[in-house]
Amino acid sequence: MSQLEKNIALNLKRIRKSHHMSLDMMAEKTGVSKSMLGQIERGESNPTISTIGKIVEGLRIPFEALLYMKGDNVLVMQSDEFPVCREREQEYQFKQMIPFEQTGKFELLSVRLEAETECQNPPHHEETVEYVTVIQGRLLLSVGEEDYVVEEQQAVRFHTTQNYFYKNHGKTPLLLQVVISHEQISAY
Repeated sequence: MSQLEKNIALNLKRIRKSHHMSLDMMAEKTGVSKSMLGQIERGESNPTISTIGKIVEGLRIPFEALLYMKGDNVLVMQSDEFPVCREREQEYQFKQMIPFEQTGKFELLSVRLEAETECQNPPHHEETVEYVTVIQGRLLLSVGEEDYVVEEQQAVRFHTTQNYFYKNHGKTPLLLQVVISHEQISAY
């Protein structure tokens, strides 16, 4: 069992007990079966995102309350534990290294684009800004009508209020680290 699975199991049980709920009561509140909740608490089942969504909605708790141990100041996760938040087989994969947290107002992604592929990204909220660092390869970035070339070990910052494309016209995979800031930032 991964550390993330252990955290979910322990946190679910801790939250249920702190609210003085039985598994039956929690099942009724969340719409997740009693047997599934029991399996999750015992670490016998790896819950889907949909199941976690039902639990956090039904209990009215933040998503992070299930992922992180209460009081943990440091959380180390292995790259194979990062949840995939967007992917197209043989083309690209976005992994969430650090999820969005209300207190931090940002998220950190690891992005891999295979050779000779591109990925269109829809616009985000007005206040959202992306900071992209090219770890390996060469990024061809299109923001609106403008094109930019970002080389390995370079970084770029842009507002995400319009469609934008990540493009890899190279012969090897393109690796990016992306910070998405959800803070209100004045125009630059």
